[in-house]
Amino acid sequence: MIDLIYLAQADFKPELIEEKTIAKVQESGLMHSKVVGRFETVQEPLKQTDNIDDIFSFIDIYGTLRFAYIKSAHKISPKPNKLEKQATAVGGELGFNTAEFYGFSLHATAYASQSVNFLNPSKDDLNEDFFAKNLDSFVYLGEASLDYSSDAFQARLGRIKVETPYANSDDIRMAANTFEGASIDIQHTSKLKTEMIFLKRWAGYDSQDEDAGVFQNEFKNLVDDESFGMAGASFVYEYAKNSELTFWYNYVDKMSIISYLEAAGRYFINGDFFHLDYGFQASNIQELSNSNVDGNVLGIMSIVHYQGVFFGGAYNVAIVDDGKYITNGFGGGPYYTSLDEATLAAISEALPGDKAESYRVGVGYEFENLGVNGLVIELAYGELYNEKASLHEKDVILTYEIADTWYLNATYTNYESSSGHNSFDRALVRLDFRF
Repeated sequence: MIDLIYLAQADFKPELIEEKTIAKVQESGLMHSKVVGRFETVQEPLKQTDNIDDIFSFIDIYGTLRFAYIKSAHKISPKPNKLEKQATAVGGELGFNTAEFYGFSLHATAYASQSVNFLNPSKDDLNEDFFAKNLDSFVYLGEASLDYSSDAFQARLGRIKVETPYANSDDIRMAANTFEGASIDIQHTSKLKTEMIFLKRWAGYDSQDEDAGVFQNEFKNLVDDESFGMAGASFVYEYAKNSELTFWYNYVDKMSIISYLEAAGRYFINGDFFHLDYGFQASNIQELSNSNVDGNVLGIMSIVHYQGVFFGGAYNVAIVDDGKYITNGFGGGPYYTSLDEATLAAISEALPGDKAESYRVGVGYEFENLGVNGLVIELAYGELYNEKASLHEKDVILTYEIADTWYLNATYTNYESSSGHNSFDRALVRLDFRF
């Protein structure tokens, strides 16, 4: 695959050059959301200048225009009928990067979700996932940072996007999670790197709590007004080709100390035709300030690929004491058995004090062998349970990346709880145009 990028010469006349990148294995969808490399981010090269007056003269504009539709049908006991809601929205993100001045640059991104009124029902029947307070549309500044970059060191300060096990973007609706704070990445050697983060507040879909009057377009404290937030540090060691050992230590003030260890990799048996993704994970969560967020989590996962077909499974167990429960952190969480809706942390928090277990199995097909590059379909089934309750979920996921410009994601979710109090069917379709 060849990407075309523009770099500025000393006279600031852009020159078109080719940046060769390694062809990636096509792995998308739900099952691959936890494979090796999922927390890595790629920084595009920026234009360079030695004149501070020119940093705004060569701004790179980028964005994603997103069209989205959602329909859900909840079966809420003891009501005999389904409660159906739907919504259509258009939005996405628009941002810029300035040129670098001795390594320093400015970055900003706005996030938006606008109701398509002529397609939407009344607010009584409007699905709330795409909107803010009073089911209104929103626009807000999700990212705004001062960045520094050198060959082995990167730093960002301000409103930033991070990808870590217990704090991540988890872009599953209209607005990804972003954070106020700072991050530092250091590449010690070709095989060893370090990341450090300090996060105070966050916004985005996962950050909202509508019952508490807190919405996704507002930045709010990670824990509460008395907490300084979250500080974390990691080491990532590439112990073999396509294989990494990761250790994270996170101090979440007034909530927990979270230690996370993972070994994950990809083993090629016969070129690109037959390979195996694998992972082992362990979390130790120690409560602070009587938060009750405390426990241990173990997990294992494997996905086998043969030509275009892949299938696999995952298992997690959470061991907690009376009255305690585990957490996803701030985002989608790291656990291998997470589904489109259900997570191990959700059932643990709903029923504290019980050992919780979960498994997920799935199968999929990549249509590249049939000449349709970028198209992937998968089926997944998962079950989460403890001594008092169980959850079952079936997911059908289609992803289609077209020429690095258009990206389609369609998901059908069937979620069933043993109590029946919050069972539902949901269809979500998102079409992105990237520029």
